[in-house]
Amino acid sequence: MDRIPQDLIRSLRKLGLLESEAKIYVTLVMMNNAEVKELIDFLGLSKPSTYESLRSLEDKGLIVLVNAKPITYQAVPPDIGLEILTDTYVKAKEDAKDHFSTLDRSLVMGQVTAQSSDSLWFVFNKKSIDHKIRDMLRNAKKSVFLIASDQYVKHFTSLANTNLDLDITVFSENPRVERSLKKIFKSDRAKVQVISTTKVVGVLSKLNSLYQKEFMQPLEETLLMLNFDNMLFLIVDDAEILSLPALSGDGIVAFNLRNTHAIANMKLQYKDVHRE
Repeated sequence: MDRIPQDLIRSLRKLGLLESEAKIYVTLVMMNNAEVKELIDFLGLSKPSTYESLRSLEDKGLIVLVNAKPITYQAVPPDIGLEILTDTYVKAKEDAKDHFSTLDRSLVMGQVTAQSSDSLWFVFNKKSIDHKIRDMLRNAKKSVFLIASDQYVKHFTSLANTNLDLDITVFSENPRVERSLKKIFKSDRAKVQVISTTKVVGVLSKLNSLYQKEFMQPLEETLLMLNFDNMLFLIVDDAEILSLPALSGDGIVAFNLRNTHAIANMKLQYKDVHRE
């Protein structure tokens, strides 16, 4: 078993194979072809599990029966096998999207039938946040308003080739970030600036202290203790917002909202970052 790379097994499982299926497919690739008895002896799997996995792999098109007596299977080449698995995932994704779009919420135990457009939901980990950022930017039709740390630059540089109205503020202490963004964003429709984290802290302390000067200094000292590398404030088409506070950890770190009144108010406040 040590001869089968476990990283490869994990990758195939992420593509939808069960562990036994992944092990059998990899073994058949290594052996070119093999009898069922050889697979059982090599992998140490039970006979029922082996036969069930072989039937599943054959249904998926990843292996073919090359001899009936004794029963012998051959794996399709890995480049073809990976294409088959990828196509299956993409097709399943599109099918699931269609089904989600036609869900009848009125059937759910008498609960409210329609979800409000003002709904708020939370994002729990960095991977899902990255997907949400890409999804929002990909579906933007008119405008993008963004205030974020430089770790998110990778997500929005592709916007330079669009006709969107862009209002982007990046806070960074790295002078190369500003030079890079000036080269990328040359359109008149793009307002892009890079400012220091200290300036952002000053603006946020001013906003959150309701302009009462006696509260600004202690609030600014508190804000400086936060992790601004994680902060992001993204508005797309003035219709949807994704906000990540300057916090660390794996808990709830973001919220997403569709409420035009709330978005307009929050955007107006954060525009002070540009005016400071």
